[in-house]
Amino acid sequence: MRKILFVNWLEEMKLMNSLRCRLVSENINASNTVVVAVSTDYSSVIAQYLRHQLSHDGEICAGFGVDVPYPDQEFDDDFVNAFLATFYLNLIHVKDKKILLVEAGVIRGGNYTKIVELIKENLKLTNEILTLTMFENYGSKFKSDFVGKYYDDLTEDLTFWWEKPNNHWPS
Repeated sequence: MRKILFVNWLEEMKLMNSLRCRLVSENINASNTVVVAVSTDYSSVIAQYLRHQLSHDGEICAGFGVDVPYPDQEFDDDFVNAFLATFYLNLIHVKDKKILLVEAGVIRGGNYTKIVELIKENLKLTNEILTLTMFENYGSKFKSDFVGKYYDDLTEDLTFWWEKPNNHWPS
């Protein structure tokens, strides 16, 4: 049985601050980047925080959110169509900016893999795509550009302080 890797509010803030500092040091800000919260039910906190922290010349970083399947769901046509529709609605914000995909945790990497593919192949966007996560499983098939902390999903069950039980996650 895996032990709970409990992320309290203080650790979440420390990781968000650390990631913000890394982004700012690489000149990633509202003038050149749009923030996309991937899996809004889990990633909205960090995405909203980064949108404000990446403000530039008094302008908040543009951003929006997309939802992805839970582990017991498929990235089927409904999810693909909803993702593409949301992106189309927000193309005015994307323009020629970098796309910063933001997730609270990357476990297997399937969602980031699929989203990057959809952006490049279906939307035909050539924008630079950057990926960020507070926690990334060592065993993830996708390797994010910015990672707050690595963990082992084989032995640890990533759990945030704000989470409530969710029927879509296996026990």
